[in-house]
Amino acid sequence: MFRKFSLKGKMSLFISVIVLIMFAITTTLNILELSTQLKNDLKKELKSVGILTTNSIDREDIQYLTTNSSGSDEIFKKTQEKLDDIMEKQGVMSWSYIWKMNGDSVVPIAFTKNLDEIYKAGENFTDLADIHLKAATKAMETNQPVVTKIFDDPFGTWETVFTPIVDENNNPIAVLGVDYSADYINNIIQKSLIKEIVIAIIGIIVLIIVIYFSIRKLLKPLDKVISVANNVAEGNLSDSNLDLNRKDEIGVLSNSIQSMIDSLRNLIHNIKLTSEHLAASSEELSATASEGYHFSKKVSDELKDVVSSTNNTLLIMEESAQAMTESSDGIYKIAQSSSVVSEVSQETLQQAEEGNKAIKNVVDQMEKINNSVTHLSHAIKQLGVSSGEIGSIVNIITEIADQTNLLALNAAIEAARAGEHGRGFAVVAEEVRKLAEQSAQSAQQIHELINEIQKDSESSISVMEQGKEDVQYGIELTKEAGNSFEEILTSTRNVASQIQEVSAASEQVSATTEEVSASVEQLKEYTVTSADNLGNVSISSEEQAASIEEISRATHSLSEKAEELQQLVSSFKL
Repeated sequence: MFRKFSLKGKMSLFISVIVLIMFAITTTLNILELSTQLKNDLKKELKSVGILTTNSIDREDIQYLTTNSSGSDEIFKKTQEKLDDIMEKQGVMSWSYIWKMNGDSVVPIAFTKNLDEIYKAGENFTDLADIHLKAATKAMETNQPVVTKIFDDPFGTWETVFTPIVDENNNPIAVLGVDYSADYINNIIQKSLIKEIVIAIIGIIVLIIVIYFSIRKLLKPLDKVISVANNVAEGNLSDSNLDLNRKDEIGVLSNSIQSMIDSLRNLIHNIKLTSEHLAASSEELSATASEGYHFSKKVSDELKDVVSSTNNTLLIMEESAQAMTESSDGIYKIAQSSSVVSEVSQETLQQAEEGNKAIKNVVDQMEKINNSVTHLSHAIKQLGVSSGEIGSIVNIITEIADQTNLLALNAAIEAARAGEHGRGFAVVAEEVRKLAEQSAQSAQQIHELINEIQKDSESSISVMEQGKEDVQYGIELTKEAGNSFEEILTSTRNVASQIQEVSAASEQVSATTEEVSASVEQLKEYTVTSADNLGNVSISSEEQAASIEEISRATHSLSEKAEELQQLVSSFKL
């Protein structure tokens, strides 16, 4: 319950409790002192009344009554009237009486009329209260007034003053007793105490009111500090001027909060600019990754076509090799049997024509392969350049994420310094830091994927350059084979007219055919190698396309995180 009170209420209550305790202690001590003082004053007053009463009575009458007291005596009546008159004027006496001491008893020689039924003038009275007897005896012995303590008897609660009556020689001859009701005494004390308590209560109330308004005036500047702190907690940093011009602790607190708000405003502004830049860079990177994905997809499709064409070329090369083998066998038969030269020459002519066509086809196909490999090489180089640009953008995103993480850390520190008012900002700063770390992780993943793509691109470029050289060499060999086939055709056409030279020509043709066969076989091997390399390039291109697609998804996620960061920052009003 106490925790729900405001600071003003707590301070007012605390100081009021202390004041009440101090006033209670002070008032209690004053009351005790006042009570003692009142009792002493009452005793003095009772003694004074006793002395005045004895002075108002004729001493000679008292001397006479000590020996001749009687209820019918004129002196007795005179004295009784005097005592009644004094009692009436004094107003607080219960009764008064004059005793002549007689050992352990007394002889009433005069008394007020209200004691006629108790006392008999001139007769010995023994029904005395012990406190009365001791006080009266002491007054006679000391020749000084004596006041008893408050006591009870069958007639009530009393306090009595005994005053000695002396003769002309100042010797006590009798004692005057005046009884006062204890209720009167207590009423006097009670009224004085009540008056003292009322004055104390009024003083406490006035002091508490003064303390409350003093605390209220002292803590009034905190209302503005609290208002600004609430605005900051709600995200409103626009209305946060705390120019209190104070040098006390409240002024130091307001200046510290103002500095914290200014730092927080600058931090949020920087985070806002950074998030906007991050969002723009993410969009640009996403567009670049998407374009790279489509380009890689296109290259992969073209490589598949090149692989298919290379496989067809390989089939043609196998057919050419087979044809060259058959041609070599035929020429060998021509050398062995000149009788069948004409027939073998015709067959050789036909096979040479077919081989010439195949070689031309091989040359054309190799030209196509060369063009495709050249185009693919340029495309892969361009992919490497694009990957480098993406890497640069990723580096920028990494730097932005690191800066955002640093700013978030600074915001968390400033929010921690703000204490309770800064708790909401600590939550925002933590979310910003997590987003920055996620952005840095995504950027690192993208950077690693880019590095793998660049490595694959460099490897593909190297393989393509080697394949390009191999294809060029195959084209040259195929052209040589074509020239050889042209020579075979020319020789075969002249076989009929040069039967004499068939043997020598057959040997020459056989040797040439063997060389062509070897060349074709070597070209076949090159073609197989090119087909394998192109297949590997195609697979790498597909993997690159998948990597770029993953980059695209990562940049899209980064863009979403940047938008979330912008939404968080937009909740603050600068």
